Amino acid sequence: MSAVIHAGERDFDSTLAAQQHPVLVDFSASWCGPCQAMAPALESFAERRRQELSVVKVDIDEAPSIAAKYAIRSVPTLMLVHQGQKLAMQSGMMSESQLADFVNRHLTRKRAAVQQDPARPQIDLDW
Repeated sequence: MSAVIHAGERDFDSTLAAQQHPVLVDFSASWCGPCQAMAPALESFAERRRQELSVVKVDIDEAPSIAAKYAIRSVPTLMLVHQGQKLAMQSGMMSESQLADFVNRHLTRKRAAVQQDPARPQIDLDW
């Protein structure tokens, strides 16, 4: 079974809400060469990190309103979400080590911010 969760128009919001871990969203398209080239690295990364991170894949052609909501202009684009907050977005193909660097860098910043001010209210943004 794939460690990557596929989500579309109907189930994107509920899929994100159901995850117990931070979520890495991969916006891609079937016609996108770099997306297809990155798929094995993303699958391997998702498998290795499945105990601490969920990976959700969205095809922008099958979910155009989701792509519009997040202003996706190119694919692949990755978005890191934690506790309802968008932490970071980055466009372009990444290797497995680049995926790890992207996720680790932004989750480390998030943890540091929470440790500095744990009472700071979390803001739920409707992007």
